[in-house]
Amino acid sequence: MRNIIRFYRGARKHPKWDIGAPPNPRGRKPFRPTQRGVRMKLALAFALCFILGPNALDLVSMVWRNSEGCRVWAVVDGDTVRMICPDQGNVSGRILGYDTPEIKARCPQEFGKALAATYYLHWKLWTSREVIATPRGTDLYDRVLVLLTLDEEGAGRVMVDAGLARWYDGGRRRGWCDAL
Repeated sequence: MRNIIRFYRGARKHPKWDIGAPPNPRGRKPFRPTQRGVRMKLALAFALCFILGPNALDLVSMVWRNSEGCRVWAVVDGDTVRMICPDQGNVSGRILGYDTPEIKARCPQEFGKALAATYYLHWKLWTSREVIATPRGTDLYDRVLVLLTLDEEGAGRVMVDAGLARWYDGGRRRGWCDAL
């Protein structure tokens, strides 16, 4: 019978591969998080901040912001907000006067523009000293139709001037993929 040497990776490695390095006094291996583990944790933290951060700031901004009528506490997309109204409670509101691309988009360009419109509306709410949300009835989906004013300027004017929305006065909406 022949001498067969079993194959395992340890046989190829030099027993003292860290020649010149002092031995670890606490044992064989120190605790070291792997590069991959650290990167995964950082990516997860960044994703959570990207997703939850704006909504948390919306809630906090209610403290320093003067509001009349309903109080806006979250932005759903560029033309839809969540509000707390004195007589109706927690409601979803469709901002009157303009239309923005939808998050549930038909093309990548529409999705990108929808994200830009959403975060721009977040930004305008955070930086406004006075926000006036006046309810004006309900729409087909039981959302409260709301006239939103940011620092005495209509939200529609702000969004259209930024190039993230177009004027809308009701009826059938045009698609965004053809327009972009």
